[in-house]
Amino acid sequence: MSTRIPTPDAVRLFSARQLPAHVREAAANADRAELYLGCPVNPLSVEDWGDRETVLAQWHRADKTLAATALRPVTATEVLS
Repeated sequence: MSTRIPTPDAVRLFSARQLPAHVREAAANADRAELYLGCPVNPLSVEDWGDRETVLAQWHRADKTLAATALRPVTATEVLS
């Protein structure tokens, strides 16, 4: 995974208000999954690998929702996100 540049809270809140609820939820799920996937895993623990697979599936669902959402404005008067 790549390193992310932190976005100011005010910018994130403004952008979040412009998005539909299911897209906001998908973005939050993707962020939580990325945090969990960044944690080290015990290579001998079957439970840890099972949890990781579950979180990876949640991340893929959230990514699919985010990829299907147009983040460009439809008209010139809409706000860019």
